[in-house]
Amino acid sequence: MTDGENRPVAAFAHVDFAASGVAEGSEVPIRHGGRYVLRRSAGRWRIAAYDVRGRVPTPGEVRTEVRRASRGPVVPSRDPLFVLVIGSDARPGQVVERARADSVHLVGVNPRRDRASIVGIPRDTYVTIPGAGADKINAALVRGGPELVVATVERLTGIRIDGYLLTGFLGFERLVNAVGGLRIVVPYPMSDRYSHAQFRPGPEHVGGRDALAFSRNRHDARGGDFGRSLNQGRVLVAALRELQAAMRTDRSGLLPWVLAASRHLRTDLGFRDLIDLALAAERIDPDRVRNVVVPGRAGSAGGRSVVFLGEGAAGVFRDLAREGILGR
Repeated sequence: MTDGENRPVAAFAHVDFAASGVAEGSEVPIRHGGRYVLRRSAGRWRIAAYDVRGRVPTPGEVRTEVRRASRGPVVPSRDPLFVLVIGSDARPGQVVERARADSVHLVGVNPRRDRASIVGIPRDTYVTIPGAGADKINAALVRGGPELVVATVERLTGIRIDGYLLTGFLGFERLVNAVGGLRIVVPYPMSDRYSHAQFRPGPEHVGGRDALAFSRNRHDARGGDFGRSLNQGRVLVAALRELQAAMRTDRSGLLPWVLAASRHLRTDLGFRDLIDLALAAERIDPDRVRNVVVPGRAGSAGGRSVVFLGEGAAGVFRDLAREGILGR
């Protein structure tokens, strides 16, 4: 795998070995199979992750036993990592960085505890945008691109953000299709003619178009913008499950995901960072990912409908800031 400048950054290696050995006068088979992910760093190739199976005879008896060893990727820092996931309202043909933000989610990852949390911020949240004054948080993207959204969320939450991921409608559809779709659990019946979300409750395998419809459903979502933001968090958890399923038998399964991300996401994270994040995601249990939306209430400002965050929002941000996860 190479980066945008055609420099090698990662490799996937398979090693299979078969032989015969002699134990207690009997000939027994010996087998070894390994799958390795190698990362190039400081001019040298190093093993970042591996999954090895060996079939070896025991010394005392002529029989075989399966021994397995595995190692997850080494995360450069054990400190909490914060990534801002931004969904742009840009339609096909529009500039993704110069449209309003349709979704804003702050994802905290704790590498030491192998856990993560997702905090959704409703797109109509009334905030102070640095250099632009009071406005809806979704205006930060059109006013100053993803960098201004990051600065706005940092001011709002008091959390330093390590990087952002940004995509628009078309990029989101293509991203989901590139990884073979997602399996989401629809929490309630949906029939919204505006977003074209037509779902029965229960598990559903969706392609890019339906995943976008599910994410955009506001008129039929319970709780309006709050419910839609929660559903968008459900999509992020579904993506984590699919990534882990792709890597379950062979870590080279992450290759389509990294390639899709590099093509359909805008980010300030480097290509190597994306690989490390994808490898680290393997250890996070999706069932333990907390997916919440900060509390607030609908109101008006300047004749426009907005969301004012409630008192509990500050507590959510403080909780997330401590360890990158909510709760204990």
